[in-house]
Amino acid sequence: MANAQKQLTSADRVRVNKRIESLETRTDAEVVCAVATESGRYDRAESICGLTVSVLAFISAQKIASMDDWDITVALPVGLQVVLIVVGFVAGSLLASYWHALRRLFVSNSEMATEVDRRMHQVFSQYGIGGTGHRGGLLIYVSLFEHRLEIRCDKAAAEKLTSEDLEEIRDVVLRVVRKGQVADGLIAGLEKAEERLASALPHTGQVTDTLKNEVLVFHPRP
Repeated sequence: MANAQKQLTSADRVRVNKRIESLETRTDAEVVCAVATESGRYDRAESICGLTVSVLAFISAQKIASMDDWDITVALPVGLQVVLIVVGFVAGSLLASYWHALRRLFVSNSEMATEVDRRMHQVFSQYGIGGTGHRGGLLIYVSLFEHRLEIRCDKAAAEKLTSEDLEEIRDVVLRVVRKGQVADGLIAGLEKAEERLASALPHTGQVTDTLKNEVLVFHPRP
């Protein structure tokens, strides 16, 4: 399991926090970084995995029981069938719960995109990123299970930054995060964001810093 808390050590968080503080000395925008272990619960995927394991367990037991009979398929006792199905379902569900690579096989890309977008908007609203007086909030949201990154800007930042600017920031972060270096990826993204924001929303000294300069870490989800 890719655990956001383990991916970002205390030292990593300090480095990211200091980079945010440095960035905000050059721009009126307020940038928040957030990293989540996962954005959705994906119970259905766990259930599908459990059902798949239970069916495979049942078929395997049936084959083993019939190995010594050439022409007859041996019927398993009803009680054993129930046990195989129940135990297989529970084992498969637990396995999918703890083994993210397995669970991802049963989750569609569209479902992951929907969950990441929903959680990103939740964080944007819940932590006041979209409620600053100057409307200059910007959120960089990384979700590890889904391998996705989303960036959302409040009105003032959105009016100044182009879609190409946001894509550049996103690509810079992903390029490093894909190597397993989450903190370094965020810092690289913050450096790119500073390049764009310093000219788009330069620091005027008239804006109060209302958001904490701390990377948000969610495990397992916001």
